Amino acid sequence: MPEGPEIHIEADSIRKAIGGSTCRYIQFYHEHLKPFEKELSEKKVESVEAYGKGLVISFEGDTHIFSHNQLYGKWYITTAGNYPKTSRSLRLEIQNDHKSALLYSASDIDVMDGDSIKEHPYLSSIGPDVIRMEDVEPVLEQATSKTFRNRSFSALLLDQHFLAGVGNYLRSEILFHAGIHPSLKPSDLDDKKMIQFAKSALLISHRAYENKGITNDEENVAAAKKEGLTRRHYRHFVFGRDEKPCYVCGNEIIKERMGGRRIYICEGCQNG
Repeated sequence: MPEGPEIHIEADSIRKAIGGSTCRYIQFYHEHLKPFEKELSEKKVESVEAYGKGLVISFEGDTHIFSHNQLYGKWYITTAGNYPKTSRSLRLEIQNDHKSALLYSASDIDVMDGDSIKEHPYLSSIGPDVIRMEDVEPVLEQATSKTFRNRSFSALLLDQHFLAGVGNYLRSEILFHAGIHPSLKPSDLDDKKMIQFAKSALLISHRAYENKGITNDEENVAAAKKEGLTRRHYRHFVFGRDEKPCYVCGNEIIKERMGGRRIYICEGCQNG
């Protein structure tokens, strides 16, 4: 499933392609949404914004399309009227004079007015978006609240009510960078370690957004590229690197399952 950084990157691409322009053609592939095709055709796309793992495209007249990629959804940007070669199923097409924004394989798509979208079950319940944050205070407030302080980090970082946009790869990467074992809870940490967690949550998430999913640091990436390694070998510190040596201490990265999902840990670095 794409995580917050990937959805924000998709929003940027869609905004660049069709934002601020008039929709010349729109097609929904869910029957209950087809009545909106006539309503939105020839309307201006006013904004394209990501919220955690959700995306909202807003049109003049206070009409908004919400989508969530879930496991298999993917946006493509093409020249108007062209389609990519893919086995995915097209679910939504928005076309202006020059570009098409095409959403494939997503099942969670809805159209709402401004009041309704504020009450959308996903948008109205998510925690602060890690990509939208500029300082650590919202993270600290969440982590020290009664709702979250006594839950393990392994569970919290998969809960969109805690920090929106964080998913499975960011969970492993944030906890490694902060030096926190996933079995620990916020209430187990002292103030210094809590601040480190908050800083790591923002730094790793923003790095993934700015570097198209890469969370590893520049030095490690540069060294790996020099060795001729491919992206999948240097993309992350620990995620997907089980049985490989830790970049920091050299210990072997281990893979476990927590919260029903795989998680990667360096026992040498994440001992506190």
